[in-house]
Amino acid sequence: MKKSVVSSFDVDHRTLKEGLYLRSVYEIDDRYSVRSWDLRFCAPSAHKPLCPGTVHTIEHLMAYYLRLDEKIGKSVVSFCPMGCLTGFYLSTTGDVEAEEIRQALKRVYENVFPIKGREDIVGLNEIQCGNPALYAIDETNEAMDKYIKVLFG
Repeated sequence: MKKSVVSSFDVDHRTLKEGLYLRSVYEIDDRYSVRSWDLRFCAPSAHKPLCPGTVHTIEHLMAYYLRLDEKIGKSVVSFCPMGCLTGFYLSTTGDVEAEEIRQALKRVYENVFPIKGREDIVGLNEIQCGNPALYAIDETNEAMDKYIKVLFG
């Protein structure tokens, strides 16, 4: 198979499991290093994907709270959902390592979850969000519980 310009297309998704993976490292202008992390909540094709409301809710919470994290916050470039609804991409600058990402996710989980209601979801309003009616409380709590167990056993 010919190498793709999209790094995730170069991975055999039949072999992926839930977890945290360093997908790729990009150099921009030979000055900036950007790491693309794969936060895989579901094994591709093997499990039911996340529901759109869960993906949207996690995106809002993690995009916000990871940027506030005392250890990695200033390194966070973006937090984006995977189109296949099996997880998220986290982009960071510098030399952030997997264990730092794992610990940051744990801190967000311990400080934010379980979410109890819509008011717990940062930016979920018509001024800050294109679809504030799309969210899922129970499914998001379940997905985060499961993912933290994947990361920490």
